[in-house]
Amino acid sequence: MDNQQDIGLYLHIPFCLSKCSYCDFFSIVTGNEGLKRRYITALIKEMEIYRQKKKDISLSTIYLGGGTPTILDGIQINEIISSCFSNFQIAGNKKMEITIEANPGTIEIEKSKILLQSGINRLSIGAQSLDNRVLKKIGRVHTKEDFLASYNAAREAGFSNINIDLMFGLPGQSMAGFEKTLTGIIKLKPEHISLYGLSIESGTPLELLIAAGKIKLPSDDLSNDLFVMAIELLKEHNYEHYEISNFALPGKRSIHNQIYWNDKSYLGLGAGATSYLDNKRYHNYQDLEQYIELLNYGILPVEYQEILSMRERMSEKIILKLRMMEGLDKNDFFNQFKTSVEHVFGKELYTLKEQGLLAENKTRYLLTKKGISLANNVFTEFID
Repeated sequence: MDNQQDIGLYLHIPFCLSKCSYCDFFSIVTGNEGLKRRYITALIKEMEIYRQKKKDISLSTIYLGGGTPTILDGIQINEIISSCFSNFQIAGNKKMEITIEANPGTIEIEKSKILLQSGINRLSIGAQSLDNRVLKKIGRVHTKEDFLASYNAAREAGFSNINIDLMFGLPGQSMAGFEKTLTGIIKLKPEHISLYGLSIESGTPLELLIAAGKIKLPSDDLSNDLFVMAIELLKEHNYEHYEISNFALPGKRSIHNQIYWNDKSYLGLGAGATSYLDNKRYHNYQDLEQYIELLNYGILPVEYQEILSMRERMSEKIILKLRMMEGLDKNDFFNQFKTSVEHVFGKELYTLKEQGLLAENKTRYLLTKKGISLANNVFTEFID
């Protein structure tokens, strides 16, 4: 088909076994099988509507996130993936990357085999830490032992592309303890590691515990030292630091997440999901009953959409590209917006270079080592 647009598909599965104290993602704790069934039916209905509405799109990746998608059983997950294939065209001839997020304790060998049979070929496991004391402090219900059991089960079933999520700056985390976690993870040789600093989100239980003095966080200086140590240690073990929070063995970068960072189009389905198509951003209703009810009537559950202004699009492009270690390509910016990045953001670029947060060469702007640690300070310069 002419003008076919290759996009990433994100599917939000909002169900969790329990809510972590730091989490502000849209998720609900439920064991209600009836609700899960109704939600899956609505999600498939949403796919069917988009099949009719957007005939010019084809999928280059699929990503099931949450929540905890693996709270669903293997047959339910297989049904969702099958519906993706029956409702959308697939881009190219290559086997595409299909990722599912999982929490320890929600996958074992048989389930892992069903996931592989359904077409899922990349697993992202939320370990966060290998220190049971730290895990308890942040409200995780799994232990180090649960994580290792899930990881080994996935390997035994045949998964050859696994990401492990880790966090730093956690309550009770020390340099020695964090290094022990990292060393333990590196020994497992996952293809990909995501490393996130703890951020305290407004209204979360963790924020309340900190305010009440019941939990103490590491200092900003220690958190930064943890991050810098991790970058060096992972580099020593052949992990490419290709995005601020992401490290991959050669050839194992996340294809789906690079769609976001490269400012490409994606379709988000499910309650609370966001899409970015044709320079418009769409936000789905979070309310589960409203989401399901609207789709029962054949209505897309879009709460609101926004058309990004030229300046907003420029800002997003800069921020997203600076997240990548290869940085912002000046020619790429000019070709997209028909003006130079210096013409629009010359003052900001100069300031950041003076502060030692940004480096420039003939073709690109990149974060410095200092800029990587203080990335949020850099990004705020480009937000009005």
